[in-house]
Amino acid sequence: MPKGYRGNISDLKHVVILMQENRSLDHYFGTFPGIRGFNDKQALRFQDGTTVFQQKDGDGNIVTPQVDDGAWGNDHGAWGDTDHRKWDLWVQHSGASCMNYHSDAYMGFYHSVAAQYSVADQNFCSEFGPTDPNRKYLWSGTANTETGNTDESSYSRPWITVPEQLQQAGIDWRLYSDNSGNGRQGYISSWVGDYGDNELKYFKGFDPEGLSADDPKLRPGTGLIWRGNAMYYSGTTSPEDDSEANLDAVLKNLQDACRPGAEHPLPAVSWIVAPYNWCEHPGADTLHGERYVKKVLDILQGNPDIWDHTLFILNYDENDGKFDHVLPPWPEPGTAREYAGDYPLGFGPRVPMLLVSPWSRGGYVASEVFDHTSTIKFLETWAAHLGKPFRCPNISDWRRSIAGDLTSALDFTHPQPGPAAFPDPRVERSQPIAADHMKPRPLSFHPHATISEDRASGTVTARMTLAGGPKDKALSFQVFPDKYRAFSNTPYTVTARKPRDYTWDTKATDGKYAFSIYSNDGFVRSFAGQVASAGSRHGGLPRAEADLLKGQGVKHEAQVKLTLHNDGTKPVTYTLTAHDYLGRTQKVTVAHGRTKVVMRPTQEGRYDVVVTVDTDTTWTQRYAGRVATAGKR
Repeated sequence: MPKGYRGNISDLKHVVILMQENRSLDHYFGTFPGIRGFNDKQALRFQDGTTVFQQKDGDGNIVTPQVDDGAWGNDHGAWGDTDHRKWDLWVQHSGASCMNYHSDAYMGFYHSVAAQYSVADQNFCSEFGPTDPNRKYLWSGTANTETGNTDESSYSRPWITVPEQLQQAGIDWRLYSDNSGNGRQGYISSWVGDYGDNELKYFKGFDPEGLSADDPKLRPGTGLIWRGNAMYYSGTTSPEDDSEANLDAVLKNLQDACRPGAEHPLPAVSWIVAPYNWCEHPGADTLHGERYVKKVLDILQGNPDIWDHTLFILNYDENDGKFDHVLPPWPEPGTAREYAGDYPLGFGPRVPMLLVSPWSRGGYVASEVFDHTSTIKFLETWAAHLGKPFRCPNISDWRRSIAGDLTSALDFTHPQPGPAAFPDPRVERSQPIAADHMKPRPLSFHPHATISEDRASGTVTARMTLAGGPKDKALSFQVFPDKYRAFSNTPYTVTARKPRDYTWDTKATDGKYAFSIYSNDGFVRSFAGQVASAGSRHGGLPRAEADLLKGQGVKHEAQVKLTLHNDGTKPVTYTLTAHDYLGRTQKVTVAHGRTKVVMRPTQEGRYDVVVTVDTDTTWTQRYAGRVATAGKR
């Protein structure tokens, strides 16, 4: 253990949170090795055989992701449209350019940070909506059914924020932003100011109106409004350009706080808000955002006592209409506090999240589902350990069960402190990152789904389950017909204590069925076939079962156990094909009335195998996902 570390969360002294603007994970990291990007073989497949990466425009022309290092915006037509939950309307809603992504060279700085530390590839914006609602989730755990950008800096929202809860719990905190502007709501969209993104100015608890100059809320160092930099906008003192002098000015308070012997030292929790041209909001470019982030990292790294005990979280408020291929979790209709009328608020598309700390160093991919409230949940976990507990009352029960608290992305038992070298963002150069450089963080849970046929009723039922994980952990499963029925998406929320069933009545589809189920971390189940008549045993009748077996010890990896049955009168030859990860093609013949068991290997718990038979061309089953690997010795 390095000197000065105990090997647990108490080693963490500072959490610094910077939320930037309007980028999707695919837009920035679609080509990055080791994550679910453009090479994702577990991606959603449409009924015509194309994948989610092949989006159609209004004329039926296919549009695919293309490199584009320009700065452009997109339409936001997808907001409010539940039909887009089929994930096939990207181009029709947001234009062909929504599919474009930045090159490896252009993203060299961020790719370097991710390769040295950690990236989350299942981090979603909290709401399928614009900036302000998503930022309200970061600071308060909810947008209270708001779905638009309205009433900037109005000090009108009545519910409590996390900074207010930290204040009550005795945990010091501060928001760092440039307060250039004019009066109550006069924010500036340039190289200075906060672009209206200091969301604390939306909340009633931070309203400075009518306060005397000596009011405790305004007191330097301790005052709630002073800490939130939530005073009215107060002119402009910084150079309005993209100079280093500007960066020094707009980040002056953070820079001062990180100096040894600072009058107001860096607190336990900090939020940073960037001016418009530094915040990456299209058409503000990525390059200037990278320069801003590097400046923040340089400031933190300038004080080793801070750097070696800090978690820096870089995330993004929403995707700005930019394409991302992974299905977000989706609450079922009627889920408490997750709907605005008939519109499901969350989750929105994936957005980038980088975790920079001694406990996330080394090149890791975190694949638990996170959203903006995950940062709040992490602060709750940490505060409880500090003996200063709080619980945000605004996060819905459903969201708490779906989104993790970031701890699965961090390893407090193996800190790796010390300085890191980051490239100059202005030198556009691809980073030499080996295909196997990024390592997956283990998870303590895994989803599963199995199928059963009721030949008497002509129904096929898939049972969706969750094994392991923290108490009340939940995953979102989504079911899509692959044939015979209109393309649609039906959500199910599954916990270990509450499996869910999806039933297909084949009487309406001539005895045939074909559907796929998608869930967290590359999970796919595809089932297709034709239900035999009750009592029929003619020919070969395939029936397969799958079990997910966790690894034991250091030498016994997780495996997928396939039990292959033959309920018919003639032999069935199964073909097992590795669609991805480890495993060879196998042919297994099962005599009538017999059963054979096949063990399939996994790659760090990951598996993807397609099972077909020679007796029925419609029959196929696919099993893909990851077996829980956390806790393996």
